[in-house]
Amino acid sequence: MPGSARGKALTKRFAAIDIGTNAILLLVADMKADGTFRVLDDRAEITRLGEGVERTRRIGAEGEERTVEALRSYLARCRDLGANEVVTAGTSALRDAQNAGNFTLRLQHELGLDLRVLSGEEEAAYSYLAVQRGLALGEKEVLVVDVGGGSTELIWGKAGALHRSVSLDLGSVRLTERFLTSDPVRDEEYAELTGAVDSELETLRRRWRVTGRFHAMVGIAGTFTTLAAIEKGLRQYSHSQVHGSRLSRTEVRRQIGLFKAESVAERRRIPGLEPKRADVILAGAALIDRIMAFFHMDEVTVSDQGIRYGLLHERLSSVYG
Repeated sequence: MPGSARGKALTKRFAAIDIGTNAILLLVADMKADGTFRVLDDRAEITRLGEGVERTRRIGAEGEERTVEALRSYLARCRDLGANEVVTAGTSALRDAQNAGNFTLRLQHELGLDLRVLSGEEEAAYSYLAVQRGLALGEKEVLVVDVGGGSTELIWGKAGALHRSVSLDLGSVRLTERFLTSDPVRDEEYAELTGAVDSELETLRRRWRVTGRFHAMVGIAGTFTTLAAIEKGLRQYSHSQVHGSRLSRTEVRRQIGLFKAESVAERRRIPGLEPKRADVILAGAALIDRIMAFFHMDEVTVSDQGIRYGLLHERLSSVYG
């Protein structure tokens, strides 16, 4: 079942799996001849594959086992739904880990999955494709930000096309492991984190020579969707309420204050916050706040359609384009 060897005529029900540093995501969709699609399942599970990779440069046994078990469940779901193609992509942790090749081989041997590890540039391109097709942006000059566990991709969209992109080694898991070791977090730890982020962003701003404001900012992935869910007090995640919603910088900063004041255990009780994300949400929110500050953005449009949707749109174009 996994792989892309089947002919175009048989490719009707498509599945994409995004293996991230913090979470893995599954999308199963029916592809239609008119270039549209119908989502059959769209789910995420936090397995923390990249736990400790920042320090050891290796995927740990526990994170690997959690991820493999989740993938077994995902593949069972794909079989139940009759998916005839499964594409699997990996990101930051798998770029950084010295033993990523062993993990890739395990997925091939045990699960029959052909894992493709994306470069930072490829990750940015798929994120931008997902946003361009999933939101009505038109020709706007837009900053797309994909905050992951191990890296963050910033994409400058101009005249409806990807103008520039960069992948920075700044992510919610990586920053938490590097800087936020106390619980609750101490002010000096938080200051050190934001200082390191600001230094990276200043370097990027000089390199990109950004002189004006972007017309809009779009935020992808779990940190953005979590902040939106918290603002709305969602006890159960709702795609329709989160995707396309607006998140102000004022609200981001309000939530940062909340996360700083509470322990990880206390954060787990916040409505809208997935308990497994409670330890890394502060670092992710701080990163978003600093990006918004550097690029003078007062609000961000939230998208919950990331790399997996980019893979779907690419496949749609190749089959029905």
